[in-house]
Amino acid sequence: MMKTIVLVGAGHAHLHVIKAWQKEPLPNCRLVVISASKYQYYSGMFSGYAEGLYSEEQTRVSLVPFCRIAGALFYEDTIERIDSSARTLFGKSGTSYSYDIVSFDIGSTIAIPEAFQDVSPQVKPSHEMMDTINKIRSTAHPVIIGGGAAAVEMALSIQHWRLKNGSTTPVQLVSASPLLKGTGAESEIHKVIQQAGISVMEEDEVLRMENETVHTKKGNVLEATALFWLTGSSSFPIFRDSNLSTTDGFLNVTSTLQSTDEPTIFATGDCAHFTVSKTSLAKNGVHAVKQGPILWYNLQALIENQKLRAYEPKSPQLSILSIGNREGLMLYGNWHFKGKLAWRIKHQIDTRFMNKYK
Repeated sequence: MMKTIVLVGAGHAHLHVIKAWQKEPLPNCRLVVISASKYQYYSGMFSGYAEGLYSEEQTRVSLVPFCRIAGALFYEDTIERIDSSARTLFGKSGTSYSYDIVSFDIGSTIAIPEAFQDVSPQVKPSHEMMDTINKIRSTAHPVIIGGGAAAVEMALSIQHWRLKNGSTTPVQLVSASPLLKGTGAESEIHKVIQQAGISVMEEDEVLRMENETVHTKKGNVLEATALFWLTGSSSFPIFRDSNLSTTDGFLNVTSTLQSTDEPTIFATGDCAHFTVSKTSLAKNGVHAVKQGPILWYNLQALIENQKLRAYEPKSPQLSILSIGNREGLMLYGNWHFKGKLAWRIKHQIDTRFMNKYK
């Protein structure tokens, strides 16, 4: 009897599964891919695009031909509800999809305060990111909110693009905490930010916006024509609205990446909460890439009634920030390194990843 494996979203782990399916499709099974966009963007190259180092085409996988070559069915739809007892997914289009096994790799979103939603374009899901970058980098007075790697990297990339393109007003960065807190690179990033000419307000918060003016908790007043919210990840409502166990709306999964409630439901990357880890896994794409081979093995094992493998996250994880002018900041635990070499390593990692799926 033919079994249906459905992949919801085409994130890092699911790209690996689709590619593996192309080489070795499972007998008596069909693979269905459902994604909100015909393109899957690679978040690791957003900063390079923002600075003008990559074209939009270089940052994305075209899912229609990719799935066709792999022998998978592709549907452009947003899954809004799951009925796990009936093994059915319900799409925004009104279409329902039956499954025997389903895996979610849909990423996360950013919770923008309601008062700022009209002036803060959403940056997740990732297929909306390019329009957002285009708007923010060309606006008169951009304000970026956040102090983690994503916010710092984007602020530097956009600032360098603006300098190259004749803009005379700087990017403004507002962070509720010290920049890159806990990485050991706090003083290094301050020098980089200062040299780039970015205006920074640390341990401060945006309170309100009136007539293209932002007011902060510390009393700072900033000219602002657009806000770019790059704070912590929030979950999509699909799991919260289901009968499945969640943590902050992220699907609870075991070490085998299966739902703690339903063994036929998997989740990877940002949309999953890894229950066997003492601390929450960072939602930065690194784990999703490494979960891909485990997910592919476990989908096969479940079909064949074999033992599944556990995903064992390693700590710390290496990360590299693009900080402008083809320089990078490499972070590993409390160790860091800045220079052209770091950027070249990042460029090689990112382009090698994308070339696998082109």
